[in-house]
Amino acid sequence: MRTLRTKTMGADERGQALIEFALILPVMLLLMMGMLEFARAWNLHQVMTDAAREGARRAVLADASSPTGQTKDSVRAAIWRYLAQSGYDPSESTVMAAGTITPDANWKQPGKYIIVTLSCPYRFFILPGQSITMKTVFTMRNE
Repeated sequence: MRTLRTKTMGADERGQALIEFALILPVMLLLMMGMLEFARAWNLHQVMTDAAREGARRAVLADASSPTGQTKDSVRAAIWRYLAQSGYDPSESTVMAAGTITPDANWKQPGKYIIVTLSCPYRFFILPGQSITMKTVFTMRNE
């Protein structure tokens, strides 16, 4: 007479969990690093947008005829400070470029639009040496 033997975890099934973990680990790490890179890129874009907004706000607020009126250099300095306080290197951005604040001539005329354009390089953490240029534009009407 034959006896039925119940199958228990034998030698052929030991390590199954380890193999499954080894197969899924690279996928999980790739997803986690992708989420971190996306969060860093989103943070840089938010900082750039806020810096451009601050520059445009400063450009349209002060009256150019007053002795303490804003000049383009003081607007650029405000953008520079905002980027530096947020932990980014402003010297790598286009803050000091000629086309950062437009229009160039008569930029304080009422009713005209002030356009602040800002670009910064974004360097990937997991791919050293690789970078992309992120750009933001902010427009505000001069009152």
